[in-house]
Amino acid sequence: DLLELRFSNCPVGLQWNKNFCDWPNNVKCSVRSDQTTQPPAIHRPKPTSTTPSPLTNKPLSLPNKNPISRPKPSTAPQLGSSEEFKVVCYFTNWAWYRPGQGKYVPEDIDANLCTHIVYGFAVLDSNSLTIKTHDSWADIDNRFYERVVKYKEKGLRVTVAIGGWNDSLGSKYARLVLDPQARQQFIKSVLAFVEKYGFEGLDLDWEYPVCWQVDCTKGAPAEKQGFAALVKELSQAFKPKSLLLSAAVSPSKLVIDAGYDVPKLSQYFDWIAVMTYDFHGHWDKQTGHVAPLYQVEGDANPHFNGNFSILYWLDQGAPAGKILMGMPMYGQSFSLANQKQWSLNDKSVGPGQAGTYTRAGGFLAYYEVCEKVGNGGWSVVRDKEGRIGPYAYSGNQWISYDDVSDIRRKAQFIRSLRLGGGMVWALDLDDFRGRCGCGKHPLLRTINQELRGIPGQRTNDCT
Repeated sequence: DLLELRFSNCPVGLQWNKNFCDWPNNVKCSVRSDQTTQPPAIHRPKPTSTTPSPLTNKPLSLPNKNPISRPKPSTAPQLGSSEEFKVVCYFTNWAWYRPGQGKYVPEDIDANLCTHIVYGFAVLDSNSLTIKTHDSWADIDNRFYERVVKYKEKGLRVTVAIGGWNDSLGSKYARLVLDPQARQQFIKSVLAFVEKYGFEGLDLDWEYPVCWQVDCTKGAPAEKQGFAALVKELSQAFKPKSLLLSAAVSPSKLVIDAGYDVPKLSQYFDWIAVMTYDFHGHWDKQTGHVAPLYQVEGDANPHFNGNFSILYWLDQGAPAGKILMGMPMYGQSFSLANQKQWSLNDKSVGPGQAGTYTRAGGFLAYYEVCEKVGNGGWSVVRDKEGRIGPYAYSGNQWISYDDVSDIRRKAQFIRSLRLGGGMVWALDLDDFRGRCGCGKHPLLRTINQELRGIPGQRTNDCT
């Protein structure tokens, strides 16, 4: 084997700790005497502060097995370059059930703002272990399949996703991947399904191999190789037909280690979308940001941020060009235990109040967030260094979310690492009607301005 020398540098204020950049007090090794910049003092924000203390972070250089050139973040799209970033947009077939202005139908998709549409979701039949429609009333009777697939005529690639959080409950996906005969029957059903409805491929969203709905005690270790075998066999069936094969995958180191054979999967997927969101939510029983880009003081887990997750996937052997960074078009909401304690990591007693349109506790579409904040009575706290997006609080309600500048920063992060592009969850959660005063689709439009050079005025934060 060839020996490989790899160098890793951390931003000012952080030090290398075996596999990632960490706070100095967690690192048990000496610091080089030739360090030219002294780290600033780090202080956890006081509850009365409106701005967390600054700490400059840039994309870290955790190397992968095949080193790539990683330029500094660029704010200007490189038009005409060989880089063609994907913007993969999830369409959900249940958003049309929302009331009034929250209703989202296929014709609300702006074809200029996506390179690929993934239709969510088809599901796995628990008896036959074959693919089937999730909601035939929407998918078939109201022709949602047909109406979304029609976007192929505008140059977009349209695939269908199988799985999702709810469909990942129980043992059925494990039974599928562990049975070679079942895998072949599944593949036959998928080929017939995509041909019948006109989809151009399949997106696998089993959450997750070995770690069913993040519980790694439920699955069997053999599911890791079973999943890799399914992906290989799907790829072999898809390639002659020029069908696309992709996956939405966990950002969690624990799940990645347990459930994903990254080098094998990377051979066969056209892209791997890392769901770098939902790092924190009301289930933590304390406040936290839905999708931090970097770790901030007080966050006990150095792995719970997009920077670590993306670099860990790269370090495990995924090519940068196949990795997409997931970005949330929504916020996580909390009910505070004490409305006078509203900082990060303060106690919460459950999900925040349900939104008028999305109607699910602990979850608010971006357009619901900006409407709430815009109506007054809310305080918004931003990190000057952009390590995390803002949070807003009013009374005992607390919301964390990404605003336009945070999405722009993540798109620049994607450029800086020369990733494959970005993924958004989901089309129906951005301000698709332009009710917040920033124009239509402000978050998605910002991604496209940064990654694809889509013209238009740069949007400011909407909250």
